[in-house]
Amino acid sequence: MHYESTGPVRVYAKPDAAHSHAIGAAVATGRGYDYSCAYVIDLTSMALVAECYGKLDADEYAEQLHYLGKWYGSARIAVEMGGGFGEPVVISLRDGRKGRPHYPRLYRHAIADRPDMHQLQNYGFPMNSKTRPQVINQIEQAIRESTIPAMTRTLIMECRTFVRQKTLPSPRAQEGSNDDRVMAFGIALEMYRQYGTHEKRYRPSSRRKGAKPIYPWEKRRVA
Repeated sequence: MHYESTGPVRVYAKPDAAHSHAIGAAVATGRGYDYSCAYVIDLTSMALVAECYGKLDADEYAEQLHYLGKWYGSARIAVEMGGGFGEPVVISLRDGRKGRPHYPRLYRHAIADRPDMHQLQNYGFPMNSKTRPQVINQIEQAIRESTIPAMTRTLIMECRTFVRQKTLPSPRAQEGSNDDRVMAFGIALEMYRQYGTHEKRYRPSSRRKGAKPIYPWEKRRVA
């Protein structure tokens, strides 16, 4: 994939005003071996159009996400919440910092299996025993069905070292490897699942005569 790079941001495709976008953001401490990583996903084509990757403190990461999101048409930003590292990023985006206004489109997670789900919409994407398998399943499905237009070399390398382990959480990065890109990728795909246009899905209103049958027992319609 060809890209333009500015600091921690790599741009693979510039904003398209006709398309909507979302951002999946994994958060690290800014120290140690982990990195903070975010992917901008096109909600029409499912393409990864930009990446932010680096060892950044929470306020610096929030600043990068703010401007990246605004550039892509106020893209919805889903910040990973887990281990306490996501809260400072969300607070900085929600309240504004350094002269920046609050970010207008932060993802708020609803717990779907609760009757009061609409009253429990917390900021950020919680990474826990319920949501993590869903995120990983999005990655597995996208790779298996080749629905992603393209993946970066660095993302592919991390996916190859994202393996099943004997201890939890599993799967995760193998010893000496990172999975920051993998988790950001998964959250971005989850945003596509929730908000994407899903052009390949069956839509009864748009089905034309002569189209390929959806089910094997259906006869092909003749135009």
